[in-house]
Amino acid sequence: MGFQKQEALQKIERDVFSKIINECISRKVDFVLMPGDIFHVNIPEMSVQKFAFSMFRKLYEENIPVYVVYGSHDFSPVSNSVIDLLAEIGYITKVTQATSTDDGIIHLEFITDKATGVKITGLAGLKVGKDRDWYEVLDRQSLESEQGFKIFLFHGAISDMKVEYGASGDYMPLSLLPKKFAYYAGGHLHKFNHQKFSDYPHVVYPGTPFAGYHADLEENAKGQKRGFVMVEFEQTIRNVEFIPITNTTYNIIEIDADNRKSESVNQELQEKTTDSDSAEKIVIVKIRGEMTTGKTSDVNTSNVRDHLVKSGALAVNISRNSLTSKEYTITGATGNSRDEIESNVFKENVGQLRFSQKKLLNDEGVNLAKKLLRQLGQAQLVNEKKNEYLERVKIESLATLEVD
Repeated sequence: MGFQKQEALQKIERDVFSKIINECISRKVDFVLMPGDIFHVNIPEMSVQKFAFSMFRKLYEENIPVYVVYGSHDFSPVSNSVIDLLAEIGYITKVTQATSTDDGIIHLEFITDKATGVKITGLAGLKVGKDRDWYEVLDRQSLESEQGFKIFLFHGAISDMKVEYGASGDYMPLSLLPKKFAYYAGGHLHKFNHQKFSDYPHVVYPGTPFAGYHADLEENAKGQKRGFVMVEFEQTIRNVEFIPITNTTYNIIEIDADNRKSESVNQELQEKTTDSDSAEKIVIVKIRGEMTTGKTSDVNTSNVRDHLVKSGALAVNISRNSLTSKEYTITGATGNSRDEIESNVFKENVGQLRFSQKKLLNDEGVNLAKKLLRQLGQAQLVNEKKNEYLERVKIESLATLEVD
């Protein structure tokens, strides 16, 4: 929750989560497991928090416990997360209760679900793929020797799961997880994945319920199912079922620009968007390939976006990262220092651009580009909010360009 920035997508994001909570209540589940990345950041904006609290309160009032671990997005090393607020008032229970010894070994405690007697433990997800460091010093022996029906929550990408995409950072081998657990509830990967291994009977990723990356929207448009996982168990796992949850309808428009002129690409783009039925849909526009003439900026996507929005599209996502042009190709440069390399790169490539403003060309243009690069790359200040940081960088950059 909190990833989407467009209002229409925010509504879908919340509708999907609400459907899942209501489904859990109607099915009278014993408890809910959430293996991280409940939120896009550790402290999301207030509207996201208010919605989340209302949803978790519904589960609380139905006496349905919720067991969670941090994900790589909502992780906080000092327990400074909205997850900790939810845990403080009793709406959820943080599973990770780790202690370390003088020799650096990490020991985990089990939490026992009162109604079922299930024993639950797990490890939080860390940022930048540092999870592996924790797992390598985990006291797996005591976890494996514990008797009873056990569940392990974790947040990280397992290399043995053979996934296509949906995780950033390092993958880790399955062998780092403790053995002899009935069920392994995994977070981080964005597609549903359920696999069985000899020492790990059920390793399950439910995937994102809607979209945690922009690429997820494209997968949805191509038919990727989203939802959550329902598990039936007694002494052992009886059934693991993926429950799909509908989100919205999509329209995907794909343009192959390979060996074409920018004018031809623009014409097809206009025709396809004009003829498309985009009302009340998320529209995905993908433009890829290498054009023979024209710059990539000559492909006019702003008019396309405006037309689709006026046609009633819920949201428009335009991807042109795979669009290149033979007419304009960035070349590399060498140098003895970072400053010299940057200068040489700009000098070698600025000549390929056509500008009427002289200050954008030659040495003056190179110096302006270097100054702008510095401003765009400056770090966020301590205690500076993200929106304040972005606004400051924008104002300073526009001032450098002498643009109001």
